[in-house]
Amino acid sequence: MKLIILVFLLFLILLLIFLVFNTFLKVRSKNHSNKFFEKIITKTFLLKVFKPIKRGWHIHTFREDKKIADIRINNLSKIKWFDLGFKDCSGIADPFLFKRGKEYYLFFEYEYYKNLKKGADIAYATSTDGLNWKYQKKIITEPFHQSFPLIFEQGNNVYLLPESNVSNKVPLYVAKEFPNKWELDTVLFTGKRLVDTVLLEMDSIFYWFTTDLDTKELLLYYSKGLKNKWIEHPYSPITNDRKKIRNAGAIYKENGKMYRFSQDSNGGYGAAINMYKIEHIDTLIYKEVVVKEPLLAKSSHGIKDAIHHLSILNDEKGKLIALDGANFSLKGIKLDWK
Repeated sequence: MKLIILVFLLFLILLLIFLVFNTFLKVRSKNHSNKFFEKIITKTFLLKVFKPIKRGWHIHTFREDKKIADIRINNLSKIKWFDLGFKDCSGIADPFLFKRGKEYYLFFEYEYYKNLKKGADIAYATSTDGLNWKYQKKIITEPFHQSFPLIFEQGNNVYLLPESNVSNKVPLYVAKEFPNKWELDTVLFTGKRLVDTVLLEMDSIFYWFTTDLDTKELLLYYSKGLKNKWIEHPYSPITNDRKKIRNAGAIYKENGKMYRFSQDSNGGYGAAINMYKIEHIDTLIYKEVVVKEPLLAKSSHGIKDAIHHLSILNDEKGKLIALDGANFSLKGIKLDWK
């Protein structure tokens, strides 16, 4: 009987140590890599018993009074984290902010763990203040990878334009019952692996900025209606510079000026976000100039390993900003008997 009690007590002690250690790793991982502890697990016999759990992409939201070009991540003392602890979710990225009435919406890419052999779907969360988010559900699920859920209103409809390059299509979804019910409305373009498409409407002309994954170029098209045929712009391709070719969020308008954000991959995937001013655009001419390279770069505050997307929502309270960031630090361990 004493032996059984001793074994039970030993089990409780080991369980308590396991839980405390996991809590320690989770809290510390927000600003530290925990590489020392990861090496202890992966380089020793412990790997036969425990499996490391690492952080992935997550989303940060905050309010800012400064001009966008003056934002500094390191000066932000109160970034709100939004992450999902679901068993199938390896991370969330590509945030797009949207507001209807008093409710804030955050649409994003819901990534799966690689062992599930599935890319990502589109999901959303809601908030009453834009800072504290509650996950709702996945709204667009396809057999192929989808990300970058650009959301916009046109007429009486709300549309989503997710990246779906695996299908060689640019699909446009419409909300039948916002925000939960969506259906494919139109395929805008086919035949190329286009990613991270954003649009700009001016004088009843729609301009489409998109990246060709095969040629590694930023392309520009225009159409004479939302669902009309795309015509390649005379200035397309705009660039093949790795720090400019891939969009990092929607076109942003501030004080009558228009800005485009790009992912800077010169320092590796997700190294930084750059900012450019669109000086002139019509169906014959396109010109943009550098505002800031980089605007935001990976550093700390949970964005220590990568950053590649920015969303800005202007409301009566000022600017609400959402960033994605990657922190691939060890956040815990789980039993993995082999």
